[in-house]
Amino acid sequence: MDFTERPSLGNPKREAYATILHSAHVYVCGAIAAAQSIRQSGSNRDLVILVDETEVDSKPLVGKSGRYRGFETLKQRKTLTTSGTTASSDYGNSLITTKSSATGNNGTLFNSGVMVIEPCNCTFQLLMEHVNEIESYNGGDQGYLNEVFTWWHRIPKHINFLKHFWVGDEDDVKRKKTELFGAEPPILYVLHYLGMKPWLFYRDYDCNFNSDIFIEFATDIAHRPWWMVHDAMPRELHQFCYLRSKQKAQLEYDRRQAEAANYADGHWKIRVTDPRFKICIDKLCNWKSMLRHWGESNWTDYESFVPTPPAITAVQKTSLPGHNL
Repeated sequence: MDFTERPSLGNPKREAYATILHSAHVYVCGAIAAAQSIRQSGSNRDLVILVDETEVDSKPLVGKSGRYRGFETLKQRKTLTTSGTTASSDYGNSLITTKSSATGNNGTLFNSGVMVIEPCNCTFQLLMEHVNEIESYNGGDQGYLNEVFTWWHRIPKHINFLKHFWVGDEDDVKRKKTELFGAEPPILYVLHYLGMKPWLFYRDYDCNFNSDIFIEFATDIAHRPWWMVHDAMPRELHQFCYLRSKQKAQLEYDRRQAEAANYADGHWKIRVTDPRFKICIDKLCNWKSMLRHWGESNWTDYESFVPTPPAITAVQKTSLPGHNL
Protein backbone atom coordinates (compact mmCIF):
# COMPACT_ATOMS: atom_id res chain seq x y z
CA MET A 1 0.00 0.00 0.00
CA ASP A 2 1.08 3.56 -0.67
CA PHE A 3 1.47 5.49 2.60
CA THR A 4 2.88 8.62 0.94
CA GLU A 5 1.34 11.71 2.53
CA ARG A 6 -0.71 13.58 -0.04
CA PRO A 7 -1.04 17.35 -0.02
CA SER A 8 -4.15 18.64 1.68
CA LEU A 9 -6.97 19.84 -0.57
CA GLY A 10 -8.61 23.15 0.16
CA ASN A 11 -7.56 25.42 3.01
CA PRO A 12 -4.77 24.15 5.30
CA LYS A 13 -5.67 23.50 8.92
CA ARG A 14 -5.51 26.59 11.10
CA GLU A 15 -5.34 26.51 14.87
CA ALA A 16 -5.73 29.16 17.53
CA TYR A 17 -6.01 29.64 21.27
CA ALA A 18 -9.27 31.37 22.15
CA THR A 19 -10.86 32.68 25.32
CA ILE A 20 -13.81 34.73 26.49
CA LEU A 21 -13.45 37.86 28.63
CA HIS A 22 -16.41 39.00 30.71
CA SER A 23 -16.49 41.24 33.78
CA ALA A 24 -13.30 42.81 32.46
CA HIS A 25 -12.51 44.74 35.64
CA VAL A 26 -12.10 41.37 37.38
CA TYR A 27 -10.70 39.08 34.68
CA VAL A 28 -8.65 41.27 32.32
CA CYS A 29 -5.47 40.55 34.31
CA GLY A 30 -6.08 36.81 34.04
CA ALA A 31 -6.72 37.04 30.30
CA ILE A 32 -3.48 38.96 29.77
CA ALA A 33 -1.52 36.48 31.90
CA ALA A 34 -2.99 33.51 30.02
CA ALA A 35 -2.00 35.04 26.69
CA GLN A 36 1.46 35.93 27.98
CA SER A 37 2.04 32.40 29.28
CA ILE A 38 1.17 30.98 25.86
CA ARG A 39 3.63 33.32 24.17
CA GLN A 40 6.28 32.63 26.84
CA SER A 41 5.89 28.90 26.09
CA GLY A 42 7.09 29.58 22.55
CA SER A 43 3.78 29.24 20.73
CA ASN A 44 3.09 31.43 17.70
CA ARG A 45 -0.47 30.23 17.17
CA ASP A 46 -3.16 32.85 16.75
CA LEU A 47 -4.75 34.24 19.90
CA VAL A 48 -8.49 34.99 19.75
CA ILE A 49 -10.59 36.70 22.41
CA LEU A 50 -14.32 37.42 22.58
CA VAL A 51 -15.18 40.28 24.93
CA ASP A 52 -18.51 41.32 26.39
CA GLU A 53 -20.04 44.80 26.19
CA THR A 54 -17.28 46.24 28.34
CA GLU A 55 -15.01 48.38 26.18
CA VAL A 56 -11.46 47.13 26.61
CA ASP A 57 -8.14 48.58 25.55
CA SER A 58 -7.11 45.94 23.01
CA LYS A 59 -3.34 46.52 23.08
CA PRO A 60 -2.55 44.54 26.26
CA LEU A 61 -4.78 41.71 25.06
CA VAL A 62 -3.32 41.17 21.60
CA GLY A 63 0.24 42.44 22.06
CA LYS A 64 2.35 44.70 19.88
CA SER A 65 2.10 42.54 16.78
CA GLY A 66 -1.54 41.54 17.15
CA ARG A 67 -4.75 42.83 15.68
CA TYR A 68 -8.06 43.45 17.43
CA ARG A 69 -11.27 42.67 15.58
CA GLY A 70 -14.88 42.45 16.59
CA PHE A 71 -16.39 39.00 16.96
CA GLU A 72 -16.52 37.06 13.74
CA THR A 73 -16.70 33.39 12.81
CA LEU A 74 -13.27 31.92 12.11
CA LYS A 75 -13.18 28.57 10.37
CA GLN A 76 -10.27 27.07 12.24
CA ARG A 77 -9.78 24.63 15.05
CA LYS A 78 -9.57 26.39 18.38
CA THR A 79 -8.33 25.48 21.80
CA LEU A 80 -10.68 27.29 24.14
CA THR A 81 -8.97 28.36 27.36
CA THR A 82 -10.15 30.16 30.46
CA SER A 83 -8.54 33.28 31.93
CA GLY A 84 -7.75 31.32 35.10
CA THR A 85 -5.04 29.21 33.48
CA THR A 86 -1.36 29.50 32.67
CA ALA A 87 0.51 27.46 30.08
CA SER A 88 4.01 26.13 30.70
CA SER A 89 4.45 24.76 27.17
CA ASP A 90 2.69 24.93 23.81
CA TYR A 91 0.09 22.30 24.59
CA GLY A 92 -1.49 22.74 21.16
CA ASN A 93 1.13 20.32 19.84
CA SER A 94 -0.30 17.61 22.08
CA LEU A 95 -3.91 18.07 21.00
CA ILE A 96 -4.52 15.74 18.07
CA THR A 97 -8.08 14.93 19.05
CA THR A 98 -11.28 15.84 17.26
CA LYS A 99 -13.79 18.49 18.24
CA SER A 100 -15.45 18.62 21.67
CA SER A 101 -12.46 17.35 23.61
CA ALA A 102 -11.65 18.15 27.23
CA THR A 103 -10.31 16.76 30.50
CA GLY A 104 -12.55 15.25 33.13
CA ASN A 105 -13.86 17.31 36.02
CA ASN A 106 -15.74 14.78 38.12
CA GLY A 107 -17.84 11.77 37.26
CA THR A 108 -18.91 11.97 33.63
CA LEU A 109 -18.53 15.76 33.48
CA PHE A 110 -15.73 17.63 31.72
CA ASN A 111 -13.95 20.80 32.77
CA SER A 112 -14.39 23.64 30.29
CA GLY A 113 -11.17 25.42 31.29
CA VAL A 114 -9.38 23.95 28.26
CA MET A 115 -11.36 22.50 25.37
CA VAL A 116 -10.63 21.61 21.76
CA ILE A 117 -13.47 22.79 19.53
CA GLU A 118 -14.03 23.11 15.81
CA PRO A 119 -16.02 26.24 14.87
CA CYS A 120 -19.37 25.40 13.34
CA ASN A 121 -22.19 27.81 12.53
CA CYS A 122 -24.77 25.09 13.11
CA THR A 123 -23.45 24.27 16.59
CA PHE A 124 -23.16 27.95 17.44
CA GLN A 125 -26.78 28.51 16.42
CA LEU A 126 -27.89 25.55 18.55
CA LEU A 127 -26.06 26.93 21.59
CA MET A 128 -27.60 30.37 21.15
CA GLU A 129 -31.14 29.11 20.53
CA HIS A 130 -31.28 26.95 23.65
CA VAL A 131 -29.33 29.06 26.14
CA ASN A 132 -32.57 30.07 27.89
CA GLU A 133 -34.06 26.58 27.78
CA ILE A 134 -31.29 24.23 28.85
CA GLU A 135 -30.44 24.64 32.52
CA SER A 136 -26.78 24.67 33.51
CA TYR A 137 -26.09 22.31 36.41
CA ASN A 138 -23.86 24.90 38.10
CA GLY A 139 -25.26 28.11 36.64
CA GLY A 140 -22.15 28.72 34.52
CA ASP A 141 -20.75 28.02 31.08
CA GLN A 142 -19.28 24.68 32.14
CA GLY A 143 -22.64 23.38 33.27
CA TYR A 144 -24.34 24.51 30.08
CA LEU A 145 -21.70 23.01 27.79
CA ASN A 146 -21.91 19.70 29.66
CA GLU A 147 -25.66 19.62 29.13
CA VAL A 148 -25.17 20.12 25.38
CA PHE A 149 -22.02 18.08 24.71
CA THR A 150 -22.92 14.90 26.57
CA TRP A 151 -20.56 12.91 24.32
CA TRP A 152 -17.02 14.25 24.46
CA HIS A 153 -13.48 13.07 23.83
CA ARG A 154 -11.00 12.68 26.69
CA ILE A 155 -7.62 14.41 26.67
CA PRO A 156 -4.89 13.86 29.31
CA LYS A 157 -5.30 15.63 32.65
CA HIS A 158 -1.86 17.23 32.26
CA ILE A 159 -3.37 19.39 29.50
CA ASN A 160 -5.69 21.03 32.05
CA PHE A 161 -4.60 20.17 35.58
CA LEU A 162 -6.90 21.53 38.28
CA LYS A 163 -5.44 23.33 41.29
CA HIS A 164 -7.61 21.50 43.75
CA PHE A 165 -7.23 19.01 46.59
CA TRP A 166 -10.37 16.89 46.55
CA VAL A 167 -11.97 15.93 49.85
CA GLY A 168 -11.17 12.28 49.19
CA ASP A 169 -7.51 12.83 48.29
CA GLU A 170 -5.18 10.74 50.42
CA ASP A 171 -1.87 12.16 51.63
CA ASP A 172 0.06 10.39 48.87
CA VAL A 173 -2.21 11.90 46.21
CA LYS A 174 -1.82 15.37 47.70
CA ARG A 175 1.94 14.94 47.75
CA LYS A 176 2.01 13.91 44.09
CA LYS A 177 -0.17 16.86 43.10
CA THR A 178 2.10 19.25 44.98
CA GLU A 179 5.13 17.81 43.19
CA LEU A 180 3.42 18.36 39.84
CA PHE A 181 2.53 21.96 40.72
CA GLY A 182 6.15 22.80 41.47
CA ALA A 183 7.99 20.56 38.99
CA GLU A 184 10.96 22.16 37.24
CA PRO A 185 11.11 21.84 34.31
CA PRO A 186 7.30 21.84 34.21
CA ILE A 187 5.48 18.56 33.76
CA LEU A 188 1.99 20.04 33.45
CA TYR A 189 1.02 21.74 30.21
CA VAL A 190 -1.65 23.93 31.82
CA LEU A 191 -2.32 24.76 35.45
CA HIS A 192 -5.96 25.72 36.03
CA TYR A 193 -6.44 27.99 39.06
CA LEU A 194 -9.64 27.19 40.93
CA GLY A 195 -10.95 29.11 43.91
CA MET A 196 -9.85 32.72 44.29
CA LYS A 197 -7.68 33.72 41.34
CA PRO A 198 -4.02 34.55 42.08
CA TRP A 199 -4.24 38.13 40.76
CA LEU A 200 -7.09 38.86 43.20
CA PHE A 201 -4.90 38.40 46.25
CA TYR A 202 -1.34 39.14 47.31
CA ARG A 203 1.74 37.57 45.82
CA ASP A 204 3.14 36.79 49.29
CA TYR A 205 1.03 33.64 49.69
CA ASP A 206 -2.08 31.86 48.47
CA CYS A 207 -4.89 33.68 50.27
CA ASN A 208 -7.24 30.75 49.70
CA PHE A 209 -5.70 29.51 52.97
CA ASN A 210 -7.62 32.23 54.86
CA SER A 211 -11.11 31.14 53.78
CA ASP A 212 -12.74 27.91 54.90
CA ILE A 213 -14.74 27.62 51.69
CA PHE A 214 -11.61 27.99 49.53
CA ILE A 215 -9.09 26.03 51.60
CA GLU A 216 -9.34 23.05 49.22
CA PHE A 217 -7.83 25.24 46.48
CA ALA A 218 -4.92 26.54 48.56
CA THR A 219 -1.26 25.80 47.79
CA ASP A 220 1.70 28.16 47.77
CA ILE A 221 3.58 25.84 45.40
CA ALA A 222 1.04 26.41 42.61
CA HIS A 223 0.75 30.09 43.51
CA ARG A 224 4.36 30.86 42.53
CA PRO A 225 4.24 29.88 38.82
CA TRP A 226 1.48 32.41 38.12
CA TRP A 227 3.58 35.20 39.57
CA MET A 228 6.55 34.08 37.51
CA VAL A 229 4.39 34.64 34.42
CA HIS A 230 3.29 38.01 35.81
CA ASP A 231 6.85 39.16 36.46
CA ALA A 232 7.95 38.14 32.97
CA MET A 233 5.25 40.28 31.34
CA PRO A 234 6.10 43.78 30.07
CA ARG A 235 5.95 46.11 33.06
CA GLU A 236 3.27 48.30 31.48
CA LEU A 237 0.86 45.35 31.74
CA HIS A 238 1.27 45.02 35.51
CA GLN A 239 -1.12 47.93 36.08
CA PHE A 240 -4.01 45.77 34.84
CA CYS A 241 -3.43 43.50 37.85
CA TYR A 242 -3.75 46.18 40.55
CA LEU A 243 -6.19 45.55 43.39
CA ARG A 244 -9.33 47.53 44.13
CA SER A 245 -9.78 48.89 47.64
CA LYS A 246 -12.79 46.67 48.22
CA GLN A 247 -10.73 43.61 47.34
CA LYS A 248 -8.08 44.65 49.86
CA ALA A 249 -10.82 44.95 52.48
CA GLN A 250 -12.10 41.48 51.56
CA LEU A 251 -8.63 40.00 51.90
CA GLU A 252 -8.11 41.60 55.30
CA TYR A 253 -11.54 40.45 56.45
CA ASP A 254 -10.69 36.86 55.49
CA ARG A 255 -7.29 37.16 57.19
CA ARG A 256 -8.89 38.35 60.44
CA GLN A 257 -11.41 35.52 60.31
CA ALA A 258 -8.55 33.04 59.91
CA GLU A 259 -6.70 34.65 62.80
CA ALA A 260 -9.78 34.50 65.04
CA ALA A 261 -10.19 30.82 64.19
CA ASN A 262 -6.44 30.29 64.69
CA TYR A 263 -5.99 28.37 61.43
CA ALA A 264 -3.17 25.88 61.91
CA ASP A 265 -1.41 26.65 58.61
CA GLY A 266 -0.56 30.11 59.98
CA HIS A 267 -0.73 31.99 56.67
CA TRP A 268 -2.70 34.74 58.37
CA LYS A 269 0.51 35.64 60.25
CA ILE A 270 2.46 36.43 57.06
CA ARG A 271 3.22 40.12 56.57
CA VAL A 272 2.13 41.44 53.18
CA THR A 273 4.96 42.95 51.12
CA ASP A 274 3.18 42.99 47.74
CA PRO A 275 3.74 46.52 46.33
CA ARG A 276 0.17 46.55 44.98
CA PHE A 277 -0.99 46.83 48.58
CA LYS A 278 -0.03 50.53 48.61
CA ILE A 279 -1.35 51.37 45.14
CA CYS A 280 -4.85 52.85 44.90
CA ILE A 281 -6.86 52.67 41.66
CA ASP A 282 -10.27 53.91 42.79
CA LYS A 283 -11.83 56.97 44.42
CA LEU A 284 -12.31 55.49 47.88
CA CYS A 285 -8.78 54.42 48.73
CA ASN A 286 -9.46 53.85 52.41
CA TRP A 287 -10.02 50.10 52.50
CA LYS A 288 -9.85 50.19 56.30
CA SER A 289 -12.96 52.37 56.34
CA MET A 290 -14.67 49.89 54.04
CA LEU A 291 -13.76 47.11 56.43
CA ARG A 292 -15.44 48.92 59.33
CA HIS A 293 -18.68 48.93 57.34
CA TRP A 294 -18.24 45.42 55.97
CA GLY A 295 -21.52 43.72 55.16
CA GLU A 296 -23.61 46.88 54.91
CA SER A 297 -25.75 47.08 51.78
CA ASN A 298 -25.80 50.83 51.14
CA TRP A 299 -23.01 50.75 48.56
CA THR A 300 -22.28 48.68 45.47
CA ASP A 301 -19.32 47.20 43.69
CA TYR A 302 -19.30 49.73 40.91
CA GLU A 303 -20.34 53.16 42.19
CA SER A 304 -16.90 54.15 43.45
CA PHE A 305 -14.76 52.17 41.04
CA VAL A 306 -12.90 54.17 38.41
CA PRO A 307 -10.16 51.96 36.96
CA THR A 308 -6.66 53.30 36.54
CA PRO A 309 -5.34 53.29 33.89
CA PRO A 310 -8.62 54.48 32.29
CA ALA A 311 -8.55 51.63 29.79
CA ILE A 312 -11.79 49.91 30.75
CA THR A 313 -15.09 51.75 30.69
CA ALA A 314 -18.63 50.46 30.48
CA VAL A 315 -20.42 51.29 27.23
CA GLN A 316 -23.67 50.25 25.66
CA LYS A 317 -23.50 48.44 22.33
CA THR A 318 -26.46 47.31 20.31
CA SER A 319 -24.44 44.92 18.16
CA LEU A 320 -20.96 43.69 17.46
CA PRO A 321 -19.09 44.67 14.30
CA GLY A 322 -20.31 42.69 11.32
CA HIS A 323 -23.19 41.07 13.21
CA ASN A 324 -26.77 41.89 14.01
CA LEU A 325 -27.59 40.35 17.36
